[in-house]
Amino acid sequence: MDDTLRILKQMGLTEYESKAYLAMVSLIYAKADQISKQSEVPRSKIYMVLKSLSEKGFIEVISGRPLHYRIIPPEDAFTKYKTKLLRDLDEIQERITSLYDSKLPSNYTPVTTLDNQNKIIQKQDMLLDKSTNTLYIRIGFILPEQVENIKKLLKKVVAKNVTVKILAVPKCTVDNQEIDVKSILNNLPVDVKYMNLPAIQLIIRDYKEMLMVFTENSGKSVSNKNMVGLLNTNPIIISNFILAFNKHWKKEFD
Repeated sequence: MDDTLRILKQMGLTEYESKAYLAMVSLIYAKADQISKQSEVPRSKIYMVLKSLSEKGFIEVISGRPLHYRIIPPEDAFTKYKTKLLRDLDEIQERITSLYDSKLPSNYTPVTTLDNQNKIIQKQDMLLDKSTNTLYIRIGFILPEQVENIKKLLKKVVAKNVTVKILAVPKCTVDNQEIDVKSILNNLPVDVKYMNLPAIQLIIRDYKEMLMVFTENSGKSVSNKNMVGLLNTNPIIISNFILAFNKHWKKEFD
């Protein structure tokens, strides 16, 4: 029961609301004094608590003298609550992300090091997903486990009318396994130019964030061990990398 109370409070219910709701789960239909007694919520507080639970969609008020209260089937109540919560989270995420993005060009932030492969791939996915205007991508190598998700996210990005430019090696070798990068990218609705590149991955999204990824390199094959990512939001550094990218992009390739 303690765990249930804790989770209800994490959802946003107060202590009294959580106790009253759990009492209603057992009572189903009851008057305020019955709910107060079973939940141990003071009589002086119970009406406000029940009103709040009703406004949040967990119970309904039945008119009469005295008022009665009936629990809404938990499956219905929680489904509606989750839908609203997710909608609110999406809205606040959009607002906070917009505020964050608006500050990136003007506020200096240090380089952040990511030294865990899962964190690096998650950050790459996030950069692609967050892009709203432009994406510059340089692929000096690609891991087998990245392929399907990158293809999926690039299709999603293009559907948002984001301009995508990709410089890529035609082939790379990872853990002594040859990967045909060209065949992976050729069927995607993005602009790609192929050339010899260092074994480095680069993503720049919306002129605001840049992630470079390095990994062990024997000269003949790269490894997915000991990957390191460098995340940068400095506008001067980013603009210089974009300038270099566009110089390569404008070259004529054989």
